[in-house]
Amino acid sequence: MIMKAEEFFSEGLRLAKPEYWTIFFNFLIYVLLIVIASITVIGLLIVPSLAVGLVRFTIRAGRGEEVDVGDSLSWGFKDGMWWKSLVFCVIATIGIIIGFILLIIPGLYLSAAWCLGMYLLVDRGLSPMEALGKSRELVHAIGFWKVFIIIFAMSVGLQLISLIPILGVIVAFFLYPLVVMVYVAIYEHAIKGDTQVIDADFQED
Repeated sequence: MIMKAEEFFSEGLRLAKPEYWTIFFNFLIYVLLIVIASITVIGLLIVPSLAVGLVRFTIRAGRGEEVDVGDSLSWGFKDGMWWKSLVFCVIATIGIIIGFILLIIPGLYLSAAWCLGMYLLVDRGLSPMEALGKSRELVHAIGFWKVFIIIFAMSVGLQLISLIPILGVIVAFFLYPLVVMVYVAIYEHAIKGDTQVIDADFQED
């Protein structure tokens, strides 16, 4: 089924509603931990693990699985996910930075083309390079410009809202559960239309 860009927003809202407050408080916990970890160089090494934990939580919430505050917090440090997430983030960050240096457009392209990479790393057990390559393939299958417009609209929208003194930052935080679930909606729609994504077994917390 082909979905229009605006339908991903309504789907993200539908996914966020049942567990809105759990998503909201989990997001705050993860953001706080990531900020604290980012203070030191050593702490930066665990930021990718925290990020994949948040991604796993949002996927589970989007699928209607039972979740709670703190869900998947330790998952990013299990079964080699620490180094996989670190390698993934290093490759993706360097690639996007180089893309922006090369007249900006390549960076914008990779930002959209690789947006599902971490979901594939977490949910399907792909290697970092496989996840990035598969993400690009799935994004083009959905429609590159459709995905780009969604990401651009959310990024610019949140930035504009955040410019409103005091109230803007608060409103932006309350909108984040919707934003993260829009990404989940894109991912779920992408893998439903793809029959060659590698399945993987996962251990429950």
